Amino acid sequence: MALAALSHVVKHFGGPTLLQDVTIDIEPGQKVGIIGQNGTGKSTLLKLIAGDLEPTEGNVFRQRGITLAYQAQELAYTPGATVFEEMRRVFAADVAREKRLAELEHAIAEGQNGLLAEYERLQHEHHAAKAYDLDRRIESVLSGLGLPQSAFHQRIDSFSGGERNIIGLARIVLTRPQVMLLDKPSSHLDMDGIEWFIDFVRKSDAAVIMVSHNRHMLDACVSEIWELRGKKIRQWSGNYTEYVRQKEEADALQERQYHAQQRMIKRLEFQARRLKDMAKAYDDPGQAKRAKALEMRIEQMDKVEKVDRGEHRFRASFAGGDRHGRIALSIRDFSFAYTNDGSDIGSRESGHDPGAASETRNPPPDPAKPDARVIFDQASLDIEYGERVALVGPNGSGKTTLFREILKHANWDNPTLRLGKSVKLGDYSQLHDVLDHRASLIDWTVAATGLLFQPASELLHRFLFKRDDLERPIGTLSGGEKSRLQLARLVHAKVNFLMLDEPTNHLDIQACEQLEEMLDEFDGTLLIISHDRYFLDKLVTRVVEVRNRKLEAFEGKFAQWWETRHREAVESRRGALQLHSQREAAESGKSALALEREEKKARQRELHRMRTQLRALEEKIARLEARQAELSGQLEAAFSGGGSQDALVLSRDFEALGTEIKALYAQWEALAAAVSE
Repeated sequence: MALAALSHVVKHFGGPTLLQDVTIDIEPGQKVGIIGQNGTGKSTLLKLIAGDLEPTEGNVFRQRGITLAYQAQELAYTPGATVFEEMRRVFAADVAREKRLAELEHAIAEGQNGLLAEYERLQHEHHAAKAYDLDRRIESVLSGLGLPQSAFHQRIDSFSGGERNIIGLARIVLTRPQVMLLDKPSSHLDMDGIEWFIDFVRKSDAAVIMVSHNRHMLDACVSEIWELRGKKIRQWSGNYTEYVRQKEEADALQERQYHAQQRMIKRLEFQARRLKDMAKAYDDPGQAKRAKALEMRIEQMDKVEKVDRGEHRFRASFAGGDRHGRIALSIRDFSFAYTNDGSDIGSRESGHDPGAASETRNPPPDPAKPDARVIFDQASLDIEYGERVALVGPNGSGKTTLFREILKHANWDNPTLRLGKSVKLGDYSQLHDVLDHRASLIDWTVAATGLLFQPASELLHRFLFKRDDLERPIGTLSGGEKSRLQLARLVHAKVNFLMLDEPTNHLDIQACEQLEEMLDEFDGTLLIISHDRYFLDKLVTRVVEVRNRKLEAFEGKFAQWWETRHREAVESRRGALQLHSQREAAESGKSALALEREEKKARQRELHRMRTQLRALEEKIARLEARQAELSGQLEAAFSGGGSQDALVLSRDFEALGTEIKALYAQWEALAAAVSE
C-alpha cells in the first residue's frame, strides 16, 4: 500500500500553471530522484507531498500515522539553540524516558518500594527504541555529514546558510521517518559527506524522494527518476545513467515517429489540395467530398508531438582569451592562519602587493600559538598553461581561502603567489559576493562589463534572461539565475585563466552539462573547487588536495585520484587495526590511569545496573509466588468441589507459573553470584 500519493493534481499560484494532472505513488523503501530545469516545480512537488502546500485541483493522500520529514532549503530551528541541543530535540521522548529511568534508579537505590514494575517497563521501552547511545548516534551523523566536532556546541544562528543545510539534513537522518523528502541534500556537503549520505540512503528502509542536481548521487542511490517537464511528470526506472540512455532511445523513437507522421500529413494535405482543385475546376462534388474526408482523417489522427529537447541553452563560449606563457600560477611557501578574533595572518610578500606596501612580511604562522588556527603552512604548487586542476579537500580545509588570497594578492612580482605575466584571471564565487544585490540586473551588467545598454541586454539574453528581468534587483534572483549572471560576466571578460568555486551548486542538470561543454572548449587554464564528481570526472586532468596544511598534487583524472585515495584509506584502517594492541600497550602513565579510572567507572555502572535488576527480579518472584499460592488454594477448592475441568486448567497454570519461577530463580542466582564477586 502506498505511503502517500498525488491524484490528478494541478498547482498554480494565481499565474501560469506549474503542475498539470500529476499522479504519483510513494511506496515503502522507494528511492526517487526528481530532476528538471529550475522553475519547473520540483520544490513545489515536495511541499505538496509534505502537506506544506495544498493543490489547486486534485487530491493528496497520506497513510494515517505515517511519519514524514521534509528538508526545506531553509532550516527552521529553535532560536538560541546549539547544534547538539537541536539534535537532541529529535529524541525528546527518549531523553524524557532516560531522565525518568535515572530518577527511578536513584529512588530504588534509596529503598523506595513499588517502583520496579515501572522501571522494568521503561527499561524495556528504552532498549526497544535503541536509546542508550543517543549522543553517540548524534555525533556519528554530524561527523559523517562533515560538521567538525568543534561546531557541535555552537549556536545554530552563528552558522552560514550552507552549514545550516547540513544541520537540517542531520536532523532528518536522525528522525528516521518512513518518508524523507529532501531538497538538494548534497548542497554544501563535501565529498566524504556526500559518500556518507549515499551509503545512508542505500541502507535506509525509508522511502526517499529527493530533488537533486548531483548526477553522481542520482547514479549511486536512486532506482527511479521523476522528470518534470512541460508541467507533467514522466517516471523512468533506473538511476540517472539509465534514465539518460532510456530517454535518448525514447526521444529517438518519438522523433522518427514524428517525422514519419509529418511526411504522411504532408502527403494527405497535398492530395486534399489536388482534390479541391479538381472539384473546383470540374464542379465535382465527389472530389470535394473526398478532399474533406482526407482533411478529417488528418484532424482525427493521434498526433505524435515533436520531441521537447528543453533547449533553453546558453548561447555563449569562453573562447577568445589570448594565450598566456608557460606559468599560470606559482605558489611558494604560502602560509595562512586565522586568529581567534577572526583576523588573518599570512606569509605573502606584501611589499609586492599593490596597496599594501606599508606592511612588512609576516613570518609563517606558528601552529603552536593558541590563538592561531593554521590553514596553510609553507604550501607550494605550480600550475602551467592549459592545465585543468581540481582543488579538493574537506569543508573548512582552506580551498576558498586560497582562492581569495590568489585573487587579492597574486601578481607577477609576488614571489609567494606569482601569477603568469600575461594571465588574465576570471573568477566565479559560490557565495555570489561579486554581485551587488541592490543593483538591477542591467545596471550591474553595464557597470561590470563596460557595455552599453543594448549589447549588455543581448549578453543577458544569451544567458536566458528575458526583457522583463532586466530591471529586477539582483537580490531577488534565484541561485541559478545569479550563477548565470556570473557566467555572463566571465564570457564577456575573455579571460585565459578561470578560477571557479562550486560553479554547479545552483545550476540544474541541463545547465551543468552546458557549462561542461563550454569549459571543455575553453583552451585556457582551469582551477576548480567542486564537490560534483560527475563534473570533475569530465573536465580535470590533475587533482590538488589540501592535506596537512599543504597542497598535494596527483597527476591524473579525478576518478583515478578518488580510487587511489579510497585504497589508501582502506589500507590505513587495516594498518590501524593491526597496530591497535601495540598502541594500547605503549600508552603510559596518565593514559593508563585514565583508562583504569574509566574501566572502574564502567564496572561500578554495571554493578549498579545488576543490583537494580536483582531487586526487580526479587519483586517479580515475590509477585509470582503470591500468585502461585493463590492458584494452589483455587486448585484445592476445584478438586474438592469436583470441578475436574477447572482443576485441569488451574493445574496447567500452576505448572507454567512454577516453571517461570524456577527460571527467574536461576537468573537471580547468576546475578547474585556476579554481584558478590
